Amino acid sequence: MATRKDTLTSVFVIISCYFILNEGKETDKPVVITEDNWRNILEGEWMIEFYAPWCPACRTFQSTWDAIAKWSKDLDVGIGQTDVTENPGLSGRFFVTALPTIYHVKDGVFRQYSGSRSESDLISFLDEKRFIELEPVSWMLDPKSLQMSAVGLFFKAAMVIRSFYNMMTTEYGIPEWGCYLLFAIMTIILGLLLGLVIVCCCDVLFPPKMNKLPPREIRQPNDARDKNEDLIDDTKPGEDDADEDDGEGEEDKKDKTVRKRKPQKAS
Repeated sequence: MATRKDTLTSVFVIISCYFILNEGKETDKPVVITEDNWRNILEGEWMIEFYAPWCPACRTFQSTWDAIAKWSKDLDVGIGQTDVTENPGLSGRFFVTALPTIYHVKDGVFRQYSGSRSESDLISFLDEKRFIELEPVSWMLDPKSLQMSAVGLFFKAAMVIRSFYNMMTTEYGIPEWGCYLLFAIMTIILGLLLGLVIVCCCDVLFPPKMNKLPPREIRQPNDARDKNEDLIDDTKPGEDDADEDDGEGEEDKKDKTVRKRKPQKAS
């Protein structure tokens, strides 16, 4: 008959084994990467999978990815996954266009994995450090860059608009054409407000410069103006020039006749 001490020892062993197994299972699971903790993958080496619950290929690949996660400690590589339906900002930041998409990250350098998705090939890829053979993503598509951050914001805005559209059609029964009309009106209003803000910012940052007007001409008194008018010649313009031209022409003719004369011979 078992004593009380043996019973307590058995219970303690069972509880210890339960916690050890549960802890091992938790560590073997892929790390959930969200918009709040995604910058943790910038340190060390990581493999990240982007998936969606509604994707059949993602559901089929889930068992393989869970098996890769069990090798995380042995390979010293973090294994994570991101649900694009709950993290649309990361979907835009990493420019995910197909599911599932796998990225390799090493000290902040991103490479997209496009090889075989079998367990053995993925393990050999990580074990043999074959990520060096892959071309890093360009600076235009770097998830850390400012432009990809803006793309992530656009993806989040698109998801908000989509949820708003679904709410209007399902809960409020608004027809589709009514939703499109409402979105068009909102787009025009937002565009006008944005243009007004830009104009105000330009006026504040770059105020227009006032052109200096030339000084006004000093007007002469009436008496001086009348004297100047009296001094003006009444002759028509061009007559003096014509007379001068005629005078100069006669002198030129005389010079020519003098030059043509020959010295007379002495008789």
